[in-house]
Amino acid sequence: MKTQQNKQIQKEKAATKEKHWVRLTKVCNNNCLFCLDKDAQDGTAVSLVEIKKNLLKGRKKKIDQVVLSGGEATIHPDFLKVVEAAKSMGYRHIQVITNGRMFAYPNFLISALNAGVNEITFSIHGHNEKLHDAQTQINGSFQQAIKGLKNALSTNGLIVNVDIVINKINYIHLADILKYFVDLGVREFDLLQIIPSGQAWKNRKKLFYDIPGAMPHIRRALAFSRDPQIFIWTNRFPPAYLDGFEDLIQHPKKLYDEIKGRQDMFEDFVSQGKVMRCWGEKCYFCFLKNFCQDLASFKNKGELFSKELPLCLHKKISNKSRKIIKKSDKIDVFQFLDFFISGRYFVKGIKCEKFCSLFSKCDGMQIDYIRKNGFKSLVPIEKITGV
Repeated sequence: MKTQQNKQIQKEKAATKEKHWVRLTKVCNNNCLFCLDKDAQDGTAVSLVEIKKNLLKGRKKKIDQVVLSGGEATIHPDFLKVVEAAKSMGYRHIQVITNGRMFAYPNFLISALNAGVNEITFSIHGHNEKLHDAQTQINGSFQQAIKGLKNALSTNGLIVNVDIVINKINYIHLADILKYFVDLGVREFDLLQIIPSGQAWKNRKKLFYDIPGAMPHIRRALAFSRDPQIFIWTNRFPPAYLDGFEDLIQHPKKLYDEIKGRQDMFEDFVSQGKVMRCWGEKCYFCFLKNFCQDLASFKNKGELFSKELPLCLHKKISNKSRKIIKKSDKIDVFQFLDFFISGRYFVKGIKCEKFCSLFSKCDGMQIDYIRKNGFKSLVPIEKITGV
């Protein structure tokens, strides 16, 4: 139990650690069916001058951890110079998000480590060539990525982890995929839920799946997290389906990264009423759906109240007066996000839907309470009243 608690403390620290993300390229040597970045790719690399300016922005904010991404970061012609620049500016931790193919070349890996790379995150979405290459649409990408992964795993002191995008093609195999990587020596995974952006939306018939029906397969994979040595993160995965795995619910602070990535769009909506470019059919599949709906409601009404506590917790928690925000407060998008997380980011468990007579009238409970106490803390009203 103590080991699991220590593990959770480590995860909390890692989740809340601020990172500075820097894009190096607008091009990739894979062609993933679910690429979120495809619409922004024009086949170019960001100039070294612009990259250094971006790196300096992070240091001015006193951020000491940088994430280098793309496109595919490692195919930037000045990749090693970028790493060296980040190191010289004082970044203590340099992470690379990659499809792993360049690290199949041992000399490239050695040069990257000498330049200052501390962590490599490999995006690999299957445990065999057929499954992975069907998603990247590049023959041989699996073999090259695995060679790069093995090279990295054989390097002392390097942090190595694997990203897997969960989608219709691979969810049945998810537990087997994790076992394959665990057997190779990987101990940290980020499971990313498919979302309606870029190529993923264009290929939605191939990629989007019925989450309730897939959960037996996904839960088999999540069970690996019960090993004290294995760390699993979920990314944009609906919390309601993580009953029994509440410690894997994505930390709400990650929403700040989501908003930063589309900050201009949200600010244009708040200040000018400009309709968000992704608004519409995509909302049903989007992790930010409730945030956007609340932001729109706030924009239209000029005020918004925090949600009410569920009746099943009234005896356990003091039902303090509800908070409110108003347009007159001149709040920005991130201040609204603060309010949303504390007062509006509520979730309900699957058992609530099945057994509680007040399910349609109840908003559930605040996300941090659920992460700490579990969905078991929400007791269906029938069990209390005998209705």
